[in-house]
Amino acid sequence: MYHYFTTLALVGLPQECAEAIKDMPPLSGFTRETNSYRLLADVPKADRRKVNMILLSDDTPWTAKEVETRRQEGFYIMLCTQKAHEIPAGVLDLFLEIWPLPLTPELACHGFRRMQRRVKADKDAWLTANCLDIICETLPDMVWFKDMPGCHLKVNEPFCAAVGKTKEDVTGKFHSYIWGALDDDVEHGERVCHDSEMKVAAAGHTCLFNEEVMHAKRGLCQLKVYKTPVYDENHEVIGTIGIARDITREKESQEKILNMARTDALTGLSNRRYFYEYVETHRGKNPLTVCYIDLDHFKKLNDTHGHQSGDAALLSVSELLKITFPHDFVTRLGGDEFVVALFNEADRQGVTERLGILQKMAQDFFTMSPSLSMLTMSIGFAVDPTGTMPLDTLIQQADDALYVSKEMERGTCHFYGDIKHLVANRNK
Repeated sequence: MYHYFTTLALVGLPQECAEAIKDMPPLSGFTRETNSYRLLADVPKADRRKVNMILLSDDTPWTAKEVETRRQEGFYIMLCTQKAHEIPAGVLDLFLEIWPLPLTPELACHGFRRMQRRVKADKDAWLTANCLDIICETLPDMVWFKDMPGCHLKVNEPFCAAVGKTKEDVTGKFHSYIWGALDDDVEHGERVCHDSEMKVAAAGHTCLFNEEVMHAKRGLCQLKVYKTPVYDENHEVIGTIGIARDITREKESQEKILNMARTDALTGLSNRRYFYEYVETHRGKNPLTVCYIDLDHFKKLNDTHGHQSGDAALLSVSELLKITFPHDFVTRLGGDEFVVALFNEADRQGVTERLGILQKMAQDFFTMSPSLSMLTMSIGFAVDPTGTMPLDTLIQQADDALYVSKEMERGTCHFYGDIKHLVANRNK
């Protein structure tokens, strides 16, 4: 991917060694220009756009100040000497490598080959680190690198934006500090993070977690987190890489969509579809009572006073149902039909009394409004004491009881067990 132009200055090297190095091919990704000089001062100033190297021999005079200046310019400098033991440590540190004298062409080629590989390794490492940074910062998700104790070693900007802290503030810190956990949540948060790190290390592969973090300013955040173990050369886990997406809004949107799919738009009650789903899921093998409720003369109300009056009546009835059955499952099936499911309920007398209260409340409310005064409420209900009856059968029984209420005298309530003989005769 990369290509570097290398300048190599040979200063004071024997002619045969200089020629041997000049004849060496450059490594992949590099082009080289090699020149010989008598003195270190003769070497042109380093070009920052290139890889600049100097191979300096003790056969030519040099000073520590000259070497330091060249290092500051950006040169890699190798020294060929017989007197390394006489050079102060601070000066030795200015050189990337020390080669022994006398220098043969073979030793010169060997040393320079090793030097090229070292420079290439540096460039490869830089490219890898640079690409990693670009990937991390390009991803819209949060990215972090942690050691096994859970200390954050590296994070990207989306991570910082999520926690409201800078990279400098995050680096070297643990979960609770970064997310601004309150005192009561610190221990829990650290334990959850530590447990997931251990699971990843034990699994030996990428794991997916759904995590919740309590941010001191933003409140509860829901994250979808992918964590992958990082190994050393001995295949020992030394840390993890994490990628997390904040799905708080996504979850909220999903819940809103799901709620819309389950809810009647006008009344806010459950709709027909969710009624069947909920009851079948929660009834078990326990008693169940279903009440079928219908408004009499509702069509006439709509035709006479308009749909706004009809909607007002439906909203009022839904509120009355919530008041009468606060712990039961209330549903608007559609139009002016409502159903209430009473779980673990088989007491016919108790249900009859509650339905009587509902009808009385509804009648009192209807008579208060001239437009609604024509309405009454008819009800039919059925009981499955064993919890084994198919739900459709139970609903049909309640509907049959409702039909009898509307046929015999509107505004009444009937129990299926009392009128099933009438239904049988009707179906003959």
